[in-house]
Amino acid sequence: MPDTDKTVRVEARHLPLVAKVHARAFPKSALTCLGSEAIRRYYEWQLHGPHEHHFIAVFSKENLAGFAVGGRARGALAGFVSKNKWFLTTRVLLQPRLVFSERGRKALNSGLQALRRLRLQSETPPIRSVESRRSFGILAIAVDPSYQGKGVGVQLMERFEEVAREHHFTCMHLNVSVNNTQAIRFYEKLGWTRSGSSAIWSGLMEKHSS
Repeated sequence: MPDTDKTVRVEARHLPLVAKVHARAFPKSALTCLGSEAIRRYYEWQLHGPHEHHFIAVFSKENLAGFAVGGRARGALAGFVSKNKWFLTTRVLLQPRLVFSERGRKALNSGLQALRRLRLQSETPPIRSVESRRSFGILAIAVDPSYQGKGVGVQLMERFEEVAREHHFTCMHLNVSVNNTQAIRFYEKLGWTRSGSSAIWSGLMEKHSS
């Protein structure tokens, strides 16, 4: 067990610290390029949006060592983009290099696709299978680089497995970049397996509740 406090529920007052850890853990992400306020707003939406989210963190004394968000999301990306469209537009205009970078184009495309899905969902009643309703999704997990290798990620994932069992979820799922071999190895060591029937793996991983 790492030399840290127990996992705690994230509150609004923790969000500036969450934004700092996200920026340190993912320095090249499009969200990080948009600035700390964009990151804070993103996680504020995950905390207060219409989700069934569990937002947890591990502290070492007063320092945020890592955090994770999981559960059942409703418009995790699309809702954030819709709620903050004018702010995000301004940030993109102030960061024109994002539009011309591959990472920026992918992020903008993801946001537009999410908005289209949100629009379609508002017009068509969703069809949900029993299995999809009972799958606990890991939306985000981040560990401050200064605490990596100290068991913080394991502590967060183990806590989420407990939460999933407590809420009677039959399985868990997450998406990881297919090029992130370090993260893939981390999840596989925890018993996660790659999922999907197509020849090209999309990055979906699953773990069934024991």
